[in-house]
Amino acid sequence: MEILHTIYVLGIEIPLENIEVKDIEKRNSLEDKTPTKTLPFLETKNGNISQANAIIYYLCEKHKPELLGQNILEKAKIMQWIEFANCEITRCNRSVIYPIFGWDEFNKEDYNRDNNKIKEYLKLLEKEFEGKQYITGDKMTLADIVLFAKLRFLMMFNLAEQLRNKLAPKLNKWFENIMNSQEAKKAYGRTILCKTPLKPGDKKKLENECGKNKGNKEDKKENKEEKKGKKEKKENKEKKDTKDTKDTKDTKENKGKKDKKAKQNEKKEKKAKEQQIVPKPIKPKEPYVPSMLELPRFNTKPIENNPLDSLPPSKFDLDKFKKEFPNSSNKNNSLDDFWKNFDSEGYSLWYIEYNNDPNECVTLLRTCIIKGDILEQLKYFKKYCFGVLGAYGGNGDYKIKGCMLWRGNDIPEEIKLIHCYKKMSFKKLDCKEQKDRELVNEYWTKISEKEKVGDLPAIDARYFF
Repeated sequence: MEILHTIYVLGIEIPLENIEVKDIEKRNSLEDKTPTKTLPFLETKNGNISQANAIIYYLCEKHKPELLGQNILEKAKIMQWIEFANCEITRCNRSVIYPIFGWDEFNKEDYNRDNNKIKEYLKLLEKEFEGKQYITGDKMTLADIVLFAKLRFLMMFNLAEQLRNKLAPKLNKWFENIMNSQEAKKAYGRTILCKTPLKPGDKKKLENECGKNKGNKEDKKENKEEKKGKKEKKENKEKKDTKDTKDTKDTKENKGKKDKKAKQNEKKEKKAKEQQIVPKPIKPKEPYVPSMLELPRFNTKPIENNPLDSLPPSKFDLDKFKKEFPNSSNKNNSLDDFWKNFDSEGYSLWYIEYNNDPNECVTLLRTCIIKGDILEQLKYFKKYCFGVLGAYGGNGDYKIKGCMLWRGNDIPEEIKLIHCYKKMSFKKLDCKEQKDRELVNEYWTKISEKEKVGDLPAIDARYFF
């Protein structure tokens, strides 16, 4: 289910095919297509991928790499919590949750041991959410999607409300936020949190219940004979009663029939009045407008014999800068060094803004999809550039803009091939002008939601390199 959740978070469309467990022939026919002979699997142009974690990692890297982390440490932490969810939480699910549904045998020792471990894990996660909205920071990552998936059954069937609020209120709030999101509802449906925990049934109780339902053949025969005797006694009593009370019944039946007819006539009159329904006016169908999610993806290719490769060597080391600056604890000092070493002959700086149509960037999702499409088409241009292209603003009015550094002093061919190039404005910046320097510094250092670039908050800004 985390694959579906990831797809909805990414805002992409992938054709899905559901295959029932009983459809063995169909499953066997697909084994040759999967590298690990298991389902699910994802078909790509460069080959197929199987295993859920590999699929969601591939989708995030392709469509929204920021879900995998911004730097080496953040990426490692995300993988840390994914491994924790897949190993530790899943192991507890097997002994605590699986026996409830009959997916595994119940073992009392394993159940008690892992039930205590779950409580320890809750305390551990509660500390991790101190001062954070998500497991690794203030923005959702792939770790949140996987951790939610593995905790969901525990939250629904094992962890009672009182226990959750006592041991892990911050974790509980995080879970409810994701649970109530549209993406999670589409993937999982409705999630109802546990009030009273369910426990796996005792084998003896199950055997006793089965014994009561089965019975013996002799018991069945005796029961049939007893039933027949009871029926005969009842029939004899009814015959005697009918003889004694025949006259009184006839009079009561006549009165009852008259009352029934009167009631039936009243009901018919009411129904006749109710059936006089005025037909509802048919509303004209609104014209179909495709959403941004229905727009086709873009197949880009690297430019052969790229003219940027034939430019004279530059003293400015772009690769070194891209490694050091995003991971720098003091970005202002790093930018001071950048301006000292910047080569204005070999590289150029540009202010970029997307000139959206009316009602095009009304929602953050649609704005991020447009921004993501632009960056997706520049994936082979990464080695020649560095910068920030983000979504800024809010309250139904978002803007896509940023500052970019790239090889050469003109607008390269990769930029001109962007599908919405005509809707984008480019202004070349002068590294000698203080205003232009401050503009670059502002965009490259203020990428958090709490910070503002000009008058607009940075809602979704990321380094592109």
